[in-house]
Amino acid sequence: MTNNWKYIALMAAAFPATAAFAQSGDAGRRAVDLERYEEAKSIYKSQLNNKNAADKAYFSLGDIYLRTGQTDSAAYYFNQGIANNKKSYINHVGLGKIAMQQGNQAQAEQHFNNALSGKGKKDPYVLAMIGEAYVKAPNATEDQIKKGIDYLKQSLERDNKNAVANVILGDAYLALKQGGEAMTSYDRAIQLDEQYATAYLKRGQLYTSSRNYNEAEQAFQRAIEIDPNFAPAYRDLGELYYFAGQYDKALSTFQKYVDMAEDTPDTKAKYASFLFLTKNYDQALKTAEEVLATQPDNMVMNRLRAYSYLELGQPEKALEAMQTHMQKADPSKLIAQDYEYYGRILAKNNQPAKAIENLEKALQMNNSNIELYAELANAYARNNQYDKAIEVYERKRENVEPSNADYYYMGNIYMMAGEENAANGNTQKANEFFAQADSTYAKVVEANPDYAYGHLWRARANASQDPETEKGLAKPHYEEFINKAGGEKEKYKRDLIEANSYLGYYYYIKGERDNAVKYWTEVRNLDPSNPQAEAALKEISKTPRKK
Repeated sequence: MTNNWKYIALMAAAFPATAAFAQSGDAGRRAVDLERYEEAKSIYKSQLNNKNAADKAYFSLGDIYLRTGQTDSAAYYFNQGIANNKKSYINHVGLGKIAMQQGNQAQAEQHFNNALSGKGKKDPYVLAMIGEAYVKAPNATEDQIKKGIDYLKQSLERDNKNAVANVILGDAYLALKQGGEAMTSYDRAIQLDEQYATAYLKRGQLYTSSRNYNEAEQAFQRAIEIDPNFAPAYRDLGELYYFAGQYDKALSTFQKYVDMAEDTPDTKAKYASFLFLTKNYDQALKTAEEVLATQPDNMVMNRLRAYSYLELGQPEKALEAMQTHMQKADPSKLIAQDYEYYGRILAKNNQPAKAIENLEKALQMNNSNIELYAELANAYARNNQYDKAIEVYERKRENVEPSNADYYYMGNIYMMAGEENAANGNTQKANEFFAQADSTYAKVVEANPDYAYGHLWRARANASQDPETEKGLAKPHYEEFINKAGGEKEKYKRDLIEANSYLGYYYYIKGERDNAVKYWTEVRNLDPSNPQAEAALKEISKTPRKK
C-alpha cells in the first residue's frame, strides 16, 4: 500500500505480517493464512510427538509467536526444537530470525551458519526461511533484501515447485519497488498451485498499491472464491473499498473479515482501527476499550482511544488518554500522527505552547503533511506569534506551491496581527500588516479574477487601513465584489449587505446623496429590517439635495 495514505500509520502495528510456513497445503499453514493463530498452534502442538513432523512443528510454533510479537515464547520453541533434535537446522533459522528482528545481523548469521551446516545447506525449506528472515527484517536494507533474494533463489533451484517460496520472493521484489518482478513471482506461485489463495491476495495488494482497483478487486474476489473463509482477503478488499471512498461497502466487507478471523483481541484491534477510519468513532472507542480490558498496553488501541475521544468532542478525556498512550508507548514507535493529535488535543485544552511544540514534532517527522502547515500556522497566530505563523507558510512553500487557500490563511494572519496592533494603538505597524494582507489577498484575485470573495477580502484589508472611510481605499474592491456577487444575492447576502453599507456610508460622508440612497436602499432590499439602513435613509432624507 502506498505510504501517503493516513491509514497506514494508524493501523500498521495492528496487523502482524502473514507468515509463510511449509507448503501451501499444510493444515497449520492454512490456519495461519486464515489468521486463526490459536488453531494453528493447536495443530502444530499436536505434531510435537510425531518424530517426522516435530522438527518443523517446533519451528512453526516459534514463528507464529515471533510474528505476533511474543519473542520469549518464540525462543522457547526454537530452543526446544534444537533440544529435541541437535540437527534441527530449521530451528537454528528460527533463532536467527529472532536476532534479525532485534537488529543483530551478526548474531543472526551465526545461527544461519549453524542452520546451513550439514544437510541444512541443501534443504530448500531452510534456505527459503533464511531468505524470508532477511526480507522481513525490520527496516530491511537493500543489501539485506538482496541477500534474502539470493537464498530464496537457491531454495527454488532445489525445489522449483514451491509456491510459498515464490510468494516470499515476490514480497522481496516488492520491497525493492520492482513491481513487475514481484507480480511474476506471484503469478508463478499461482501456476504452481491454482488454489493458493495467498498468491491472489498478494496480487491484489500489489494492484492496490498501484491503484489498479479493478484488477485488485478481481484478485481479492478470486481468493475468496477459492476459500470463502479466507479472512485476509475480506480485510484487504474492505481496505480497497475504503481507498475508493465506498465507506459503507468497506465497513460491511471488513465486518466479514472479523466474522471469519479468529475472535481475539488482535482481530478486535484491527476492527476498531477500521471503524475509526470510516469515521464510526463511537464504535471504534467501544471496541478499543474492549481490547484494552485484556491488553492494557496495546499501543494501537491506546492511540485509537485518544484519537476517538478528540473526534467525539471530548478533549479532556482525549488528553488523559493521549498522555497514557505517550507514557506507555516505546518512544521509537511513536508516529507523526501521535504528535499531530496530541497537538490538537492540547490546543483544545488551552495549552497553546505545548500544542505548538507537538505540531512542530509532527511536521519534523513528516514534512510532506501539507494540511498540517495551516494548522500549525493558525496555532502560532492564535498564540499571537504572527511572524512564526507566516514562517510556517514559507516552509510549506519548500514542499508545494502556495494555493489560494494558503494565501487566504496568510492574509488572515496579517489581518489578525494588524487588528492586535490597532487595538494597542500602534497604527503605523497595524497598517503595515493590513497592507501585507491586501497584497496577499491580491494573489488570490490574480489567480482567479472572478472569485468574488477575493475582492471582498481585499476590501476588508483596505477598509482596515482607512477606518474613518475618508480615503475610500476599500471602495473599488467592494464595488468589484458587488459586480461579481450581485447575481447571486441569496448566496452572498450577508457580504453584500456589508459592501453596500460601506459604499452607502462612503457616499454619505462625501455628500453624494443619490449614491448614498442607492446603496442604503439596496441594503434594505437585502434585509428589510436592517436598522442601519433604516437610520441612514432617515438621516439622508433630512439632508437637502445639493443644488
